[in-house]
Amino acid sequence: MTSTVKTFERRIEMLFLLSKCKKTTVTELSFYFKVSKDTVFRDIAFLSRYAPIYTKQGMYGGIYVIEDYIDNLKLHLSIDEENLLNRLAETSNDTDANLLRNIINKYSMPKMKV
Repeated sequence: MTSTVKTFERRIEMLFLLSKCKKTTVTELSFYFKVSKDTVFRDIAFLSRYAPIYTKQGMYGGIYVIEDYIDNLKLHLSIDEENLLNRLAETSNDTDANLLRNIINKYSMPKMKV
């Protein structure tokens, strides 16, 4: 894989993380993704062009995403995640298998008809 793919994946994960926790800091993101603070600044600058992300300096500062955006962000399972859940469902008892299939149906990508 190229570093471009890794960069893209890291940025998408940052967006998902922000959507989940609502606020974080450059230091936390740097530690979490094992990249430099400069890399985090570049990633946030890139993401802020496409998502309503803003930063705030000072004692209560950090990186934020506008709350309305969080509610409208659709999260989907990757193909690998969906395959893993399907394999787990095959080896689980009926109750757990039904729960796993519900998760798959709720979060899987819409299927394209060919």
